Parts: sequence; structure tokens; C-alpha cells
Amino acid sequence: MLNNAQIKLVQTAVRKAGLRTSRFEGRYRLLLGQYKQPDGEPVTSCKQLNGMQLEDLLAICESYGWRMPGKPENHYRSLRARRSAYLSSAQRMAIDHLRGDLGWNQSQLGGFLKRMTGGFVTNVVGLSAGQAYKVIEGLKAMVGRERGKEYKNLKEIQDDMEVPNGEGQTSQVG
Repeated sequence: MLNNAQIKLVQTAVRKAGLRTSRFEGRYRLLLGQYKQPDGEPVTSCKQLNGMQLEDLLAICESYGWRMPGKPENHYRSLRARRSAYLSSAQRMAIDHLRGDLGWNQSQLGGFLKRMTGGFVTNVVGLSAGQAYKVIEGLKAMVGRERGKEYKNLKEIQDDMEVPNGEGQTSQVG
């Protein structure tokens, strides 16, 4: 959740960037709709943005010509480039595969995510890249304990899950 100063900054940035005018409210709503809340629903108000989403939105405003006073012209764009804020599709797939290896449903994964993020995230789409890394490591450790092994990476888990099917081929277990 953003504080009042951050909300004012967003409103100023989107107006100065030309993304929100009295005649063109739709651009702003489309921009907000690309972000997701922790429950997976699209954002409908800038009040629902988190810190990483705020930085991303301000980087977009910079690309449309808005400048943060007292900062370089590419301040937020370079900040976003240095941080990989959102989890990658590979991280999302890894979490889904590990969830399947553990035999968990989405509700059980949601409970685990809630514990791992201090109650802030219950859906994979709400994870940052750093949080996703910690979740993957936690799930890998659980899979390893279940099988009595310590895995260093996801490839080792995948190789361990493959079994020969008798015809020189392998098939995936789980």
C-alpha cells in the first residue's frame, strides 16, 4: 500500500507524462490493470500498488517524458533495470512443478507462501523475484527431505524423478 506522498507522486507523474488527462482516463486504467494484487486480481487504484509496482509505473512515466525533480532523467528506469522485481516465468514454472512434486493443491501452496512472506502473499503472481527464490529453495528442501536427498538445483530433482520405462526411454514421475 502506498502512502499519501507516493499516491500524489503517481498522480503527478501520470498527468505530466500525458497518460492521464480529463479526456483520456482509459490509458491510466489500462496501465494500472497490468499490475496484480497479492490475491491475483488486477489493480484498479494506485493505492493498491506495492513498492516495486510503484517504481515500475514511475519508470513508464519517465519513458513518456516525466522527470522526477532533482533526479537524473532515467532514475527509475535504471533503478528498475538493476532490480529484477518480478518473478520470471521460469520461477513460476519451478514453483508449480515443485508444488506438484509435493502433491500440494493451490490452497496448500497459498498457505506456504503466506508463511514465507509474513502473511503478505498468498498467490504466486504476488511474489517478487527474491521472494520466489526463497520459496523455490524452501520447496526444494522439502522435496529433498521427502526423498532423503539434498538437491542443489532443479535439474537434479528432475533427473531423480525420471525413471526408465523399459524401452530405453525415460518418463517423468509425479
